[in-house]
Amino acid sequence: MSSTSEAAAGDPIPGMNRREFLHGVSAVALTVSLLPVITGVAGAQMIPPLMQMGVRPRADWAQGLPPAGELQQERLEDVKFLLVHHTASGNRYNSEDVPGLLRGFYAFHTGPEKNWPDVAYNFFVDRYGTVWEGRAGSLAGPVKPDATGGSQGFAQLGCFIGDHQTEAPSDAARLAMTGLLAALADTYGIETAPGSMATFVSRGSNRWPAGSSVTTTTIAGHRDMSQTACPGDAGYDLVQRVFPTDVTALRTSNSVPPASTSAPSTPSPSSTPAETDPASAPASAAGSAEDGGIWDSPLPAVTGGVLAGGTGGLIAYALLRRRAAHMATVDGDELNNSPT
Repeated sequence: MSSTSEAAAGDPIPGMNRREFLHGVSAVALTVSLLPVITGVAGAQMIPPLMQMGVRPRADWAQGLPPAGELQQERLEDVKFLLVHHTASGNRYNSEDVPGLLRGFYAFHTGPEKNWPDVAYNFFVDRYGTVWEGRAGSLAGPVKPDATGGSQGFAQLGCFIGDHQTEAPSDAARLAMTGLLAALADTYGIETAPGSMATFVSRGSNRWPAGSSVTTTTIAGHRDMSQTACPGDAGYDLVQRVFPTDVTALRTSNSVPPASTSAPSTPSPSSTPAETDPASAPASAAGSAEDGGIWDSPLPAVTGGVLAGGTGGLIAYALLRRRAAHMATVDGDELNNSPT
């Protein structure tokens, strides 16, 4: 399909067709290492690709709740893979419910049953495609997370808010998780192409006792590291079949993420109660969103100057790269002038 026909079908952003949008998102990855660390909220140093994605900082949900204990930093060179979780809480919730849900996870994780120093996960992704900083400090660098069954170490964690045993994450959530994993992989120099593996010596989990050698895919699911069903069968299918390809496509300037072969389905109420994962807060009423191919669904449009839909952060990310490429051309600076 030509650029003209793509634009006629509806550009994701006025003056920027779908292919240009996808190329723009992926091209940012090539210049991340050239960007300075940017000062974020309250003077915190924020990782540039996460800031550009519009990740909501912990302060936006925590209402002043501090970590309940001491948090430990992970060495940059020790972040070897990315681990996907789900909260196993309900799938039917409104966007305004999310901060309260996160405070509920905080209460459960720091309470007597878990006694962790903060929420277990570095980042959360909600059904609307918003990415939230979880464990304090994760926007600034690698903070050691926790997990039911023990933490084998060497990972940063992204967690879907919902139960994805049988019901897949929404398209917006999948796209947001794809962008989060790509940004983290760029930040920590993790290879994500299908078949990429990492090897390390476990610090201890109920699947991998301390001292045992672990070899895992660089995008893995919680069940690969602990004896758990997390992130659910539907979530784990994305970990195995979708994320390695789509994350890598976003990180490669000359690639466009492939269209999913699955047909979109109509959202329907869950027929089974949510399975409670031991690492999550008690299930709450939540909402499912439609299944379907990430790249088959229409991308959000700009309406009245506001990015409509949960993927606005990724679109802003692409726009930043597009503007940077334009300015580089004007200034005769070829350093950041990647193809779009």
